Amino acid sequence: MSAESLSDLLASQLPAGVAMRARALLKVQAALDRALPAALAGHVRVMLLENGVLSLAGDSGAVAARLRQQADALIAALGKRGIAVASVRISVNPELLARYTPPVEKAGVPPAALDGLAHLTAEIEEGPLKEALGRLLRHHRAG
Repeated sequence: MSAESLSDLLASQLPAGVAMRARALLKVQAALDRALPAALAGHVRVMLLENGVLSLAGDSGAVAARLRQQADALIAALGKRGIAVASVRISVNPELLARYTPPVEKAGVPPAALDGLAHLTAEIEEGPLKEALGRLLRHHRAG
């Protein structure tokens, strides 16, 4: 669910005070996502912002440790984005980790395509392309 659709749902279903607080937290989450380093983006959630204390949850201990190291820079970056934060409280919430999804089985290269590649390999001159096609053919015919 996108932030916009969640915001619309909140506006229509919840009391005004709750909807307003939820929108404020969504705004803080958006600012946080822009302020975080790329390696942490998507691994941190805003839990609460109250009395200048921003409570964040990381999906692992490693993420939480990195957040703690960068807390001062994060407070400054959020301040530049109009979010007044005096301190940051960081916790670990493994439920934020993405659920494991088994890899999708893909169909192999069709035999007719392999035959065409073999024919092409036989016709081209020696060089990196011929070697690469040979490796491709060995890989797909081995399975």
